[in-house]
Amino acid sequence: MNATRSLQDGSEIRRTGQAARSSPSTGRSAAPVGRQEVSMDKPRAPASFSAQLVAAILFACLVATLSVLFLSSTAVNAVDADAEARQIRFAQRALLRETRELLQQQQASTVWDESVVHVRAGDRDWIDANLGTWMHEEYGQDETYIVDPASRIVYVAREGVTGQPGPRSTLPPAVETMVEELRTTMRAATHSPADLAELSLSRFVLLGGKPALVSVAPVVPDTPAVVQAAGTEYLHVAVQMADADMAARLSSAYEFDRGSFSVQPGPEDRLSVPLRDGAGRPIAWFVWRADRPGHRIVDEMLPVVGLFAAFGAALLTWLLRTLWTASRRLHQSEEEARYLAMHDPLAGIPNRTLFEDRLDQALKAERRGGPPAALLCLDLDRFKAVNDTMGHQAGDELIRQMAARLRSHVRETDTVARLGGDEFGVILIGMASDETLGRYCSGLVHLLAAPCDLKCGQVQIGASIGAVRAASVDGGREAILRSADTALYRAKAEGRGRYCIATPEMNDIFRRRHEIERDLREAVAEGGQIHVLYQPIFDAEERIVAAEALVRWNHPILGQMGPETFLSIAEETGLIDRIGHHVLEQACILVATSGIPRVSVNVSPVQLRQETFADEVLAVMAAHSLSGERLVLELTEKFTLDAGPATLANLARLRAAGVSIALDDFATGQSLLRYVRDYQIDTIKIDRSYVARLGTGDGTDQIVRAILDLGRAMGIEVTAEGVERASQREALLGMGCHGFQGYLLGRPMDPLRLAALSARKGVAQKSA
Repeated sequence: MNATRSLQDGSEIRRTGQAARSSPSTGRSAAPVGRQEVSMDKPRAPASFSAQLVAAILFACLVATLSVLFLSSTAVNAVDADAEARQIRFAQRALLRETRELLQQQQASTVWDESVVHVRAGDRDWIDANLGTWMHEEYGQDETYIVDPASRIVYVAREGVTGQPGPRSTLPPAVETMVEELRTTMRAATHSPADLAELSLSRFVLLGGKPALVSVAPVVPDTPAVVQAAGTEYLHVAVQMADADMAARLSSAYEFDRGSFSVQPGPEDRLSVPLRDGAGRPIAWFVWRADRPGHRIVDEMLPVVGLFAAFGAALLTWLLRTLWTASRRLHQSEEEARYLAMHDPLAGIPNRTLFEDRLDQALKAERRGGPPAALLCLDLDRFKAVNDTMGHQAGDELIRQMAARLRSHVRETDTVARLGGDEFGVILIGMASDETLGRYCSGLVHLLAAPCDLKCGQVQIGASIGAVRAASVDGGREAILRSADTALYRAKAEGRGRYCIATPEMNDIFRRRHEIERDLREAVAEGGQIHVLYQPIFDAEERIVAAEALVRWNHPILGQMGPETFLSIAEETGLIDRIGHHVLEQACILVATSGIPRVSVNVSPVQLRQETFADEVLAVMAAHSLSGERLVLELTEKFTLDAGPATLANLARLRAAGVSIALDDFATGQSLLRYVRDYQIDTIKIDRSYVARLGTGDGTDQIVRAILDLGRAMGIEVTAEGVERASQREALLGMGCHGFQGYLLGRPMDPLRLAALSARKGVAQKSA
């Protein structure tokens, strides 16, 4: 699994991997799980949404308009129907009133003693003046007949002109029928003159094919002074033609528009009331133009309504156009927001959310018999150093270039995603074996190790890869991601710049690490398991000048565990703050209650990045009345690359309070003289690996001597770690070293043993 091969070999492997991906022999299927995005082009909002929205509004407006028109039409028709019904009722009442008035006009002259006397005497002049011509001139009656008891015509007047009836003159058949009906009624009635006066007969009939109103009334006395035998009554017949004059009179009295009589009903724009004969049959119609107030209002309002409709249509068009534009922009913004929610804006590739969704799809497809899937978790090596030293712009440019390289190394059926920071994930479709996966990862390692040309210069980093085939893991997405993370952790632990394919054993290690994390949380929460040992530091006279606080974990099952087992987990889980505070407080208690000149406490970079770290340290010192000169904070040399504003501010405050800063594991990292100068280091500690090789002739002696010379030149104290043999101490003394720490002089011990040792060895009166 080691990927540290020659560049030429890596290129060949990468080409082999690429060929394998396109060759059917590798078993990689082309079944797509999701297309790999290759740019950050913003998605265009589909027109269908805006079209649907505008269509919906248009439909709603159309429905509303039709509803208004329907309701308006219904209301107009209802108003017009009420008006028409009212006009018909008026017309019927007018015709009835016309009939009653004709009878009243008759009875004004026929129910009169003188009428009985003069008619019986045949006084034509009197009859003409009171029952004939006078009625035409006074009431406008068209024809007048007087009929004797034998139904013979004894008097006739037409249009006010008196005529002499001939011996064979007869009444029109319709009038004759009415006369006979009235006589029949009179014969059946009582012989009281008052009863006969109430008898009459009025109706519309056809005379010569024209409608006419005919009224037949008996000529009877109005007082008992004139006696008239039953059956000897004369009858008065009044005829009023249903002509233009009657229509004009009705129209004027009742405001009928253009009323007239017709033998047929009127057209649709006219209203008609039938004139019925004695049998109830319509013989003619009174017709007039209907007064429809609803339609009249509509006709009068139509120009204004049309103007407002045109204005409304123009306004609606403008609003719809504006809405169309706004909805397209809104939908485009939603699509962009949805796109950005699923993609990393810097790298232009899917983010963790979309990555996990596509991983779920790939796993489901594989379980249904689809192509096998594999997962890669990548972590860029030395990216933070580039980001801190060259700036965030350089770091962003580097992320984009690495993302582009990853995209160039996958097919459209695969997915490359940025999971956060400098972490990437790759879903590969069609990886049928670990051998094929290994070839692919090897080529990818060499691809990412190639130099990158940035605007600020050329940099060369690399990547560590953890890989796993889905088929080799029992469980879902979380289990596969956990296996890939475990393999990535193993690749980084083995030296970075390489790949590692997950195995069941690695998963066991991960589970073991998870168990340690769980137990560590319980230990920190409950207390009592984390304790501190102290390893003394001696001067050249073997007097104790300081003690280094070393944390230990007394696990209830596994026994005592060193910091290398659990501190990295504590840093990752955030437990380091509580553990570090506990160690600092125990160390301050020791130095405040014993004769130990100084105590040295290791500090994690995670702690120093906390803005409140200096306040917490000073608070603990104040609680135990400890001066700053008696506390030393040790930093590992690797820490200097991670320094930030909060760290520098914390160190400045602590140095101002008298706290010393020591640089541990010196010469094992990427130290430079400017780090020692810029961070104002007070003490450097030579790493035990150099002390162990003293006297081997491999140049280590010269390196150690140079470190001691550097310390003397810069006024920095130097302590040698890991002194386990007397020969090592003698060699260091010969080089001018005056600080020693190691098993030769003292192992890590509890406070009681340290007190006994200091009593036996003595302590330096002046801090080393």
